[in-house]
Amino acid sequence: MTLKYNVTVLGAGVSGLSTSLALLEGYPGRYHVKIVATHLPSDTHIDYTSPWAGAHWRSYADIADLQQQAETTPDAGVMFLTGHDYWDVKPKDFQDPWFKAIVKNYRHIPKKELPVGVEFGIDYTTVALNAPKYLKYLEQRFLKAGGVLERMTVPSLQALARIPHSSDGATADIIINCSGLGSRNLFGVHDHQMFPTRGQIVIANVEEHLWPIAKQFTMERYAEGGSMGSGTITYVIPRDNGEIVLGGTMQHYNTRDTPCEETTRAIVDRVTRTRPDLFSTCKVLRSCVGLRPNRRGGVNVSARVERLDWNSAKLQQEHPERAVVLVAHNYGHGSYGYQSSIGCAQETVHLIDANLTELARLRDVVTKEGKVAARI
Repeated sequence: MTLKYNVTVLGAGVSGLSTSLALLEGYPGRYHVKIVATHLPSDTHIDYTSPWAGAHWRSYADIADLQQQAETTPDAGVMFLTGHDYWDVKPKDFQDPWFKAIVKNYRHIPKKELPVGVEFGIDYTTVALNAPKYLKYLEQRFLKAGGVLERMTVPSLQALARIPHSSDGATADIIINCSGLGSRNLFGVHDHQMFPTRGQIVIANVEEHLWPIAKQFTMERYAEGGSMGSGTITYVIPRDNGEIVLGGTMQHYNTRDTPCEETTRAIVDRVTRTRPDLFSTCKVLRSCVGLRPNRRGGVNVSARVERLDWNSAKLQQEHPERAVVLVAHNYGHGSYGYQSSIGCAQETVHLIDANLTELARLRDVVTKEGKVAARI
């Protein structure tokens, strides 16, 4: 008989939802999953990063997973389109990206097709997401698969592990931290490698007769001739509702929660200079700000069995094994949360699965220790 494990996930952004779904859909019947979070899909708060993302694919996840969603599930908000990457100055060390072999229609853009001021470019078939719509889609899939979603602010790993899963008080066997920037101040983690990077975007639309053209491509333009994803980046990402995300900024350690009008004008100006045929008459609908959860040293995707300090003599005496939990982490994705969400979720689940035997062993050891202590 397959054991059923109680899992509590902290965080309802794209990482938390994707990881929870990977458990429920990858191992039906094995896990009971509860997500707890301060912010839930449909919320709009600067500390809730996921809704503010432009969300287009630039080499960090398996495009095949998104292709299946785009073809079979309109509610996912996934669009297939052409991705243009432009460099004002061609990088001296430019090499074709690794994903050249897996995307369709990869090519170096002929000089005559490049925008004014652009020296080099590539394009290929890619995908873009309507981030708020995709979050709701993941939430609905999670609930349909039997997951539980609860609004709650959790101060520590210990508190996360003690959240009940049922009326009999059964708590988590596994806890997963997907709290992004929250990992800085989460007791039991206090990851000081985490830092905020402010991003401001502009939501706009183009004239109706231009939308059939604008919806066919996503774009990134690199000003300094740096490698992909570095330097000053201008980007355009259409959404399936007719809106277009224009960006952007990358301001480390800046936590200003209101848009800057000067920045809005600068973004629109950069986009317009790249594609004046589409954006010289665009209408700005709103400007938005979010904080990217950056981490020095890269993403933390890990899992290990730990014995937590419950600070409860009664619980230690009656259920000493509950202090032993499998603690997993999936956070610190910076600008690449959506692009890496599926792959990081799958890797987190793989690490959890690999530690289940150790969880059972250590719980057995702790239970035996408790019985010996009770006899003494």
